[in-house]
Amino acid sequence: MAHTAASTESLHEALAHLNEAAKESRDEIRKLVNEKYTNVRDTIAGAAQTSAGWVKEQGMEAADKARMTATAVDKSVHSNPWAYVGGAAATGFVLGLLIGRRK
Repeated sequence: MAHTAASTESLHEALAHLNEAAKESRDEIRKLVNEKYTNVRDTIAGAAQTSAGWVKEQGMEAADKARMTATAVDKSVHSNPWAYVGGAAATGFVLGLLIGRRK
């Protein structure tokens, strides 16, 4: 019986060591996963900020180009209005012909 008690005690001691090693490994793995997750999250957040900045910049450039184009067209119309009136009349006439043929 003394041999069985010693074996049982050794077995409990071995299991305790295994549980302790598993706990340490689990904590290490959890720490590594948290670090990697944080790195991935930070990388994605940085990319999102960069993309948002780029989109905002492109939008501002497009708005500036649209403003410049509108200003150029306005100046052109004011300097030569009859050309635009004639162009609009010709376009209206052609569209009227096309719509009239459908019926």
